[in-house]
Amino acid sequence: MCYGPSRSDTNLMTFDETVSRLSGTDQKIVRDMMALLEGIDRRTERFSSSTGLKCRDGCGACCENPQVETTLAEVLPLAASLWADGTAENKLEDIRARNSKGVCVFYNPDPVHRGLGRCGIYAFRPGLCRLFGFAARKNKKGQPELLTCKIIKSSQPEDCRRTQEGLQKGDLEAPVMTNHAMAVANIDPVHGQKYFPINEAVRLAIEKIGYKTGFPG
Repeated sequence: MCYGPSRSDTNLMTFDETVSRLSGTDQKIVRDMMALLEGIDRRTERFSSSTGLKCRDGCGACCENPQVETTLAEVLPLAASLWADGTAENKLEDIRARNSKGVCVFYNPDPVHRGLGRCGIYAFRPGLCRLFGFAARKNKKGQPELLTCKIIKSSQPEDCRRTQEGLQKGDLEAPVMTNHAMAVANIDPVHGQKYFPINEAVRLAIEKIGYKTGFPG
């Protein structure tokens, strides 16, 4: 499956062509990671449909959190896509010029309304960005607890209450954050367990893909 668009410019490559320049091990990691992330989308869509929970239109509040972290492994597909479309070097310079612990470099905020905006790399966003708001975590007793955002809690209190009851009764099943973390670590035991601020993780992934494929970086 090709995740990147076809390119007419001979200096650019498709996503698959870029990934094919990696080692066999790294190719498998990238493709397994994409499959994992796409699986999250299917599960969160089912969860949202069955509970009625949803993000408000155009909401980017969670993207404005400067403390978002992810693993290098989860943004390897993103890094490959940036090398494929010819934007990796510019984005690398942008990240290096910023605070690595700042707001995600790919977030495009609404110029007028705080809390609104959009993701510039939506198809390649990491797991936390896909799960937050539509996942669960296990409490000390091993029971599932809804993990959602303040905006959903305040705007959909009744839906949240019913969802929490359904989780406790076993009538609902939500993606679990710790299960996702374990899956990432299983795909890439080397780069799938250590968390970095998202901009730092992306920088490392761009540099890794660039080095492995022979691109400048």
